[in-house]
Amino acid sequence: MSTYRQMCYSPSALENLGCLLSRFNEATTTSLSDIVLPIQADQITLSVWFSMIDDLSPYNAIIGHAWLHKMKSIPPTYHQMVSYLTKRQVDLFGNQLVMQQCYQVMLESSHLTGEEVHPKPSNIREK
Repeated sequence: MSTYRQMCYSPSALENLGCLLSRFNEATTTSLSDIVLPIQADQITLSVWFSMIDDLSPYNAIIGHAWLHKMKSIPPTYHQMVSYLTKRQVDLFGNQLVMQQCYQVMLESSHLTGEEVHPKPSNIREK
């Protein structure tokens, strides 16, 4: 929610549906609210539906297949980037440093709460 506030969007745009969401570790959480935001890559702009949660995440965003298809993108996971087929080909790269910092915070907070943390994914490159 703090990221949403930093983006200076109005709280009136939020729709509180309280959907139950499943995490990758099979735990569940409830969304705080949902919002549709314009997302632009090169000259393509789409309205994308986001569910907001109040929790730490090792991910910058989780992008669904429908959005990737509409953007005509190629998601090569090995290189941690997404390429868009346009006249100029746009490449969006993942931020490995931020991802690793978020993952470290998640590990440290899990030790305090006693939650089980799954092993570190093998695709995270060490710096």
